[in-house]
Amino acid sequence: MSRLILAGGSGFIGRAIASSLRGQGWQVQILTRTPRSEGDLQWDAQHLGAWASELDGADGIFNLVGEPVSQRWTADVRRKIVASRVESTKVLGEACSRCHAPPHVWVNASAVGFYGDTGSRTVDELAPHGPSDDFLVETCQQWEAAARTTVPAPTTLRFVRIGFVLGKGGGAYPALQRLTKLFLGGHVGSGTNYVSWIHLDDLVRQFEFALGPSAPPIMNGTAPTPVTMSELMFAMRHAANRPWSPPAPVFALALASRLLGTPDPGLVTISQRISPKAALDAGFEFNFADLAKALDNLHTSP
Repeated sequence: MSRLILAGGSGFIGRAIASSLRGQGWQVQILTRTPRSEGDLQWDAQHLGAWASELDGADGIFNLVGEPVSQRWTADVRRKIVASRVESTKVLGEACSRCHAPPHVWVNASAVGFYGDTGSRTVDELAPHGPSDDFLVETCQQWEAAARTTVPAPTTLRFVRIGFVLGKGGGAYPALQRLTKLFLGGHVGSGTNYVSWIHLDDLVRQFEFALGPSAPPIMNGTAPTPVTMSELMFAMRHAANRPWSPPAPVFALALASRLLGTPDPGLVTISQRISPKAALDAGFEFNFADLAKALDNLHTSP
């Protein structure tokens, strides 16, 4: 039986990956602060412990650890977002370096925030990072650098830069669906900014694909058909059978973020038109390349 270590397996994406791999016969051991199931490994994501020995002989390791970015970016929250990713990655690297037989493949999460605001320009995995004074760019750079500088030589390192994930178990979709059903499904601001989305099922399959020999070193975890924010919300209204809704002004989001602690408006006003060229060139096939099909699947599935 193949064995995989999953750091960050209790989150939205991690849970879906664990369920899929176990359904295919994998033994998945989740690194978590609060073990809930047999086989879970307890850690604090900062220090070596008994968990580290379990990495020896594992076929692969997925690292998805990180403080959620969907909150107001106070100075303290910014520090937590960066530190949670960098510290956990470094201690995983240290544990791997002590293994007699380190994991064959290490797949580290990152995000399309790496590219910064691309406007209407399409970028793929070969594009350079965005401006380093951009918080998301800086976060992704430090996260990826932590993996590159700590992974042991025998282990193959790969990255999946995750986009706007659509899934029922978490992320932005449930909130957008509720707002749309309440006739509040208007776009934010001008609505012309691009959203590089992906169905959760395809993202899970990309992580699994990254374990294989033909996977490229970096893949963008996005569908091949980015849409504008206006097009996204139109599709959301269509799936929920709701009429046109007025747009939400950016200043209202900024006020809500400051007063209510809702996500930073930068998360929904940034424009990113990202292509998953490396995955497509390597032979990866998307089940949900069309937004309408993806939303129909999510809207009708239990």
